[in-house]
Amino acid sequence: MHLSECGSSTSFEVMPVPILTEHDEGIAGIQERLDHLYGLVSVRLIGQEARIFERPPGYLPELPPLRDYPLDESIISRQWRKEFPFMTIQTPSMMCLLDLNPRLAAQLVAKERTDISALSAPNEALDLEFQYEDAIRVFGAFYDKMHHWYPIFSSETFDFYLEKLSSPLNPSSDACLLLLVCAVGSIAQCPSLTSAYDTRPDSRYISRALCMLPNVHFEFSLASVQCLVLLSVYYCFIAKPCQAHDYILMASSKAQAILKCRLFEDDERQSDILRRSFWSILLIESDLSYHIDMPESNIWKFDDRILLPGVQTSWQPCREDQRKLLYSMRPTQSFGMPSDTLKAYFLAQIAMCRMIRRCTTSVIVSQGQERYSPVVAMELTYQLDTWHSHLPSSIRFGHHDVTVPPPDNFVQNLSSSPTSSVMAMTGFLQMQYYLCLAGIYWPAVHSVISTEKLEAAPIAHCGRFFESYFGFVITAASLVPNCPHNPWSIYANLFITTMACFKGANDPCLRSMIRPGVRRCFAIAAELFKIGDAAKISPAIGKLGLILRERVLGSY
Repeated sequence: MHLSECGSSTSFEVMPVPILTEHDEGIAGIQERLDHLYGLVSVRLIGQEARIFERPPGYLPELPPLRDYPLDESIISRQWRKEFPFMTIQTPSMMCLLDLNPRLAAQLVAKERTDISALSAPNEALDLEFQYEDAIRVFGAFYDKMHHWYPIFSSETFDFYLEKLSSPLNPSSDACLLLLVCAVGSIAQCPSLTSAYDTRPDSRYISRALCMLPNVHFEFSLASVQCLVLLSVYYCFIAKPCQAHDYILMASSKAQAILKCRLFEDDERQSDILRRSFWSILLIESDLSYHIDMPESNIWKFDDRILLPGVQTSWQPCREDQRKLLYSMRPTQSFGMPSDTLKAYFLAQIAMCRMIRRCTTSVIVSQGQERYSPVVAMELTYQLDTWHSHLPSSIRFGHHDVTVPPPDNFVQNLSSSPTSSVMAMTGFLQMQYYLCLAGIYWPAVHSVISTEKLEAAPIAHCGRFFESYFGFVITAASLVPNCPHNPWSIYANLFITTMACFKGANDPCLRSMIRPGVRRCFAIAAELFKIGDAAKISPAIGKLGLILRERVLGSY
């Protein structure tokens, strides 16, 4: 009713009752049916939640609260509690098997993202003067410690570097590239990552380089791709995996765009460098995202479409006659890596990356469940051994040439004995060989754990998992101080394989077959986290170390 006043009198006007048309009645009926459907769906969803979060038989511990992974906003599979516990940190069912928080991977990212105290901020006003001899030493350190892992430069790079040193550093991708080489090389000159953080010789270079990022993003050039790759390499080097991942996604996007539009179709030299950059991006992104659930650039969609880099031209970042100049500035280094060895390693590493990506396929679906397949495991092992047999002698390692380490000062002695670049590359391939084998045979061990029956998998296959773990840890221990390009990947793999092996070694069915050398490796892994530079600097690696040491050392 409507109230109105006219002078001193008051009257009430009765508003007419609205008449519902046939159209309005139809809308009301639809609304009523939608409300009814919403109620049915809500009831059904509650039932689904109960089924999704029920305790699967055999291996899951006490389930965490439902809020850990809300069904309405989680990018994790809604069936994650029933998924096979593959040996990665980002697999929630694996974390449950290990009695860890299923959200550990997300927590590691949050730790890295929120602790930015060690990152350099852009400072455009920072004065920068290059001293010729210092600049040569920095380039030499970059060449000696980093370029062979990701060979994205050509033999003309050093000429370009010298030319830029004497030119004004106007903002551009070319100038940014020079600064990034200096940033990485200045850290490579330090005796350890800890000393690099104490002195920060890279800060003046990286600060200026970051100021030029708008130019890098704007330019559609090979140099802009190389800048983004080097930014990722830089953050990998200083144990900042999340920042490294940000830039490698950018590099992947720009490289894919250039490849799609065939920018260098008529320039074979540029095309080859772009292909080397593409494969370097794929290797870096794979290493960074294997254990924590990061956004992906879909670069794996193109791994069978992009040609492997050609081996006819030199992959060294300088000419042969210029190596003498670099040697004169760094007399303790030989720069003796043959060009063919560099090419063989890079191609072998690409093949290994593909094999690690599929090493989990020893699991097949049978009767609605994922089960271990001995036949598939043997085929994967055959492919891995075929890869090994085709390695050239310069980087071929022995299949089983690791021995039980002495009990005292093993890790400390390794950390103080740097190896040559060729030995480091060979050791890195060997470490990944054992890691791939462990991934192939882990489902066999899990089958025994989940069924509580030793007959659930061939006993020899379970033994191969423990043997592979032993080889992986002993090789990784020698690589921690000698592979500065990849600390996150080494430590993350060290964590998950040790936790998985520890779980298997303490299973009642498997306990009797564990050799003393395998249990010795638990202590070695814990010690590597304790003394490692990257474990002291990276919050994520540090957290993994705390969890691992508490688990494996607290049981003795």
